[in-house]
Amino acid sequence: MSYGYGYRGGRRGDRDYGGGSDERWERGAGSSGSGYPRTGNWDSREDDGQGRGRGRGGGSRGRHPAHLKGREIGLWYAKRGGIKRKEEERKSRAVVQMDESREQHITKLLNTVQREPSGSAKSSHDSASQSWRSAPNPNQHSYFDGEEVPKEDPKMEVKEVKEEMKDERDLQYLFQDLVRDIAVDQELKRDLHKKRTDTKYLDMMKFREKLPSYGMKEELVQLIRANQVLVVSGETGCGKTTQVTQFILDDSIERGMGSVCRVVCTQPRRISAISVAERVSAERAETVGGGNSCGYQIRLQSRLPRKQGSVLYCTTGIILQWLRSDPHLSSVSHLVLDEIHERNLQSDVLLGIVKDLLRHRDDIKIILMSATLNAEKFSKYFDKCPMIHIPGFTYPVTEYLLEDVVEMLRYRPQSQDRRPRWKRRFMQGQMFQQEKEQKEEEYRESWPCYARTLRDRYSDSTIDVLEMMDNDDKIDLALIVQLIRHIVLHEDEGAILVFLPGWDDISGLNDLLMAQQMFKSENFIIIPLHSLMPTVNQTQVFKRPPPGVRKIIIATNIAETSITIDDVVFVIDGGKIKETHFDTQNNISTMTAEWVSLANAKQRRGRAGRVSPGKCYHLYNGLRASLLDAYQLPEIQRTPLEELCLQIKILKLGSIASFLQKVLDPPSEQAVQLAITHLMDLNALDRDEGLTPLGVHLARLPVEPHIGKLILFGALLGCLDPVLTIAASLSFKDPFFIPLGKEKLADTRRRALSKNSKSDHLTVVNACLGWEEAKHRGYKYEKDFCWENFLSANTLQMLHNMKGQFAEHLLATGFVGSKNPRDAASNVNSENEKLIKAVIVAGLYPKVAKIRPSFSKKRPRVKVYTKNDGKVNIHPKSVNAEEAEFHYTWLIYHLKMKTSSIFLYDCTEVSPFSLLFFGGEISIQKDQDQDTIAVDDWIVFQSPARIAHLVKKLKKELDTLLEEKIRNPQPVDWSESKSKDCAVISAIIDLITTQEGDAGYDRGMRGGDRYDD
Repeated sequence: MSYGYGYRGGRRGDRDYGGGSDERWERGAGSSGSGYPRTGNWDSREDDGQGRGRGRGGGSRGRHPAHLKGREIGLWYAKRGGIKRKEEERKSRAVVQMDESREQHITKLLNTVQREPSGSAKSSHDSASQSWRSAPNPNQHSYFDGEEVPKEDPKMEVKEVKEEMKDERDLQYLFQDLVRDIAVDQELKRDLHKKRTDTKYLDMMKFREKLPSYGMKEELVQLIRANQVLVVSGETGCGKTTQVTQFILDDSIERGMGSVCRVVCTQPRRISAISVAERVSAERAETVGGGNSCGYQIRLQSRLPRKQGSVLYCTTGIILQWLRSDPHLSSVSHLVLDEIHERNLQSDVLLGIVKDLLRHRDDIKIILMSATLNAEKFSKYFDKCPMIHIPGFTYPVTEYLLEDVVEMLRYRPQSQDRRPRWKRRFMQGQMFQQEKEQKEEEYRESWPCYARTLRDRYSDSTIDVLEMMDNDDKIDLALIVQLIRHIVLHEDEGAILVFLPGWDDISGLNDLLMAQQMFKSENFIIIPLHSLMPTVNQTQVFKRPPPGVRKIIIATNIAETSITIDDVVFVIDGGKIKETHFDTQNNISTMTAEWVSLANAKQRRGRAGRVSPGKCYHLYNGLRASLLDAYQLPEIQRTPLEELCLQIKILKLGSIASFLQKVLDPPSEQAVQLAITHLMDLNALDRDEGLTPLGVHLARLPVEPHIGKLILFGALLGCLDPVLTIAASLSFKDPFFIPLGKEKLADTRRRALSKNSKSDHLTVVNACLGWEEAKHRGYKYEKDFCWENFLSANTLQMLHNMKGQFAEHLLATGFVGSKNPRDAASNVNSENEKLIKAVIVAGLYPKVAKIRPSFSKKRPRVKVYTKNDGKVNIHPKSVNAEEAEFHYTWLIYHLKMKTSSIFLYDCTEVSPFSLLFFGGEISIQKDQDQDTIAVDDWIVFQSPARIAHLVKKLKKELDTLLEEKIRNPQPVDWSESKSKDCAVISAIIDLITTQEGDAGYDRGMRGGDRYDD
């Protein structure tokens, strides 16, 4: 049991932050509050054993009664602190009020709109959470639910969708009838034979014939012809991704069936889809797309091949989008699913859909391509379909373990703590997942025996060091520096590739290398590879340096499969990989550095043998190696599932839980139910798990549901362009990069771009506006603006493109009247910073945190708390991380992630009225002598009763209006000032705008509220 903060020597609970139970901050014993005894004067009354004073005595000056002992003392202080804190909480509440003239105006407005005999009569509903529900349509079919569906139904629906969406770019390749055309067959055959006289084609054929896959061409083609599903496994460099699709195409053309051959090959990453398509086109002596035989399609970008007799490489998300319009993929003859061993969320879902699709299309061929490690698992999932293995094409790689490295370098770590870190960790009582805990237990028990086996081959000093430095907590960067020095001084030429889990390690190793004079010379090129690094720097990674210059690449696992660096000879495997997990019990994502899997280790080793015999140094010992998992946990078992659940419903795949039980490795029932509950709270699903009108719109937007809701509110409230900028950055990434050695300067520039908005979201908006203005003035100005503010021009362009795509979605559904995000009619309120913050609340609620001031002279930054986690931290990258003063006591945030502690990412300060109008259910209460208005019973504001009732009525009108707009999307006519739409929205905008500058200023942030750790 946790007692919160009792006396200073007492125990500290893990959720012991904040005030009394009415705001649910405290998770201490019983209903006790939490707080250290003050050193100043508490009321000097004696306690009667229940925390109530009875005159002077044992309780004077805040001391506990003398008769209390041990645990009772802690309970007494906890309860006393809770009472005190609840009182301070009550006094610090923001006051929600409005001036008399505005109050009269809104009252008059409400009387007018409530007399209208329109759909607004539904305003008796407490909120749109009730009225946006839609009954399930009994005529809706799930094409893969096992029931027999009339054959004409899906075709009719596809025909209707074709008519509706024929202009949409992403569906251009899909809508093509798979009908044989003999004339096209003959033309394709002539074209292929003609290539065989092309010297460029013949030169490429010489290279192709050397690939291991080419030697198995006939066997592969025969197996694909004879089976509906085939698993092709192959080592890195065998050529399966580039060759198998060409084998299928050329075989079909040679057999006179080219007109009905449409091969679609999925890739898990955008960069892979583009680079592979370009490579295949080059091998066919063609350019990519442009009506030739090979092209690609990714989000926002495509270079499509000819419609018949072609190969298309695309991301997995494109196929899922196609399935909405054509559930049978009726125009695809061969579907090749590549890199399925990576087990990302979309690939696993697509495997489940394809397995059901086979029952409805006996003419489609499915080819699954995987690394060798778990190919049998995929074969078993598809009813033990045939498998074929293609050997790799790499030079031999010598592998070394940690004991080899320590012995070779005679290394001793700087820390002389003799206890292995796993022992210290368990002494600290840190909790781990059960499976991880079991492995650590096994490691601990096996270590003495393993250490004895080392004594025949390694010195006692090495064994002592291994026991001392089991690197379960942190990677030893000093060891890596010594190892790099050893390679440079004693090994032949060749690039060195170092695998590290994240930015901190990459930055730290770079700093250690640059601190040594040796690596500052022109004989070395050091290249960090990370998403935070400028793209222009990363292009150097593919260039071979001049003779005598050594290239050192410090990378995350992006260098395992996504990119190939041809000149790498030496690989240093740090042994860790950053992995995201979702804790369903506490509803929080965690990101920690986990041990690599055998699959990761194998891929890393393979990077060293591309051009010559190589060496790979694994920085974990042999015992640890024996306990590595075969491969990483599938993403579907470690991420939130809301977006996936909406996709299941929009694809009409039946019950969410039932479908997810059929995937290769189903997620937990708890994770599925949590996602469904969140979607119901978001009004995206009704209580029967059917899509609401809002849910349909959210499912069709290519973003997670909260961001989709943000986009819709931006359109409805006339601030489209800035909101689309925010949505694009949250669903992709922000445009800031961090150059090594200039982190503080980058932080300063980012804060300058925030313009004191106290908002990461608006900082990105300001950055994008500045970039657009600079770009309009010319390339030099654009380049200078990005350079001075540490912005990636490529990312900014991507965000710009995404905004255009979002606007096209909104135009297609009727929410806006133009596909231009900056259209004037959609941006009448885009200069209103306070409204944009309110729209962020509308999208991201209930991701709310409370700010409390800190009066520490050493750390003047505020303290931040969430309802369920207690004290949390603003991520250091945020413009609010160092902020000491806020106007209000509430933040809205996008992501909560647990790493070294719980961090909030992308946060914005928001006002009380923003939470009242765009948060959850509001209720009117009386707390002692205060009238209060509460959002979802825990975000409480002080308010006169009449104002509270007025706000509640106005919120009902807004909910009803939004319900109507969601059901029947059409742009708000801002020029028609007398319309009900404009009147209600304008009144709320007016209130939000004025409230933030006037009466809503939170007293707690002006020094009236003090909380100490």
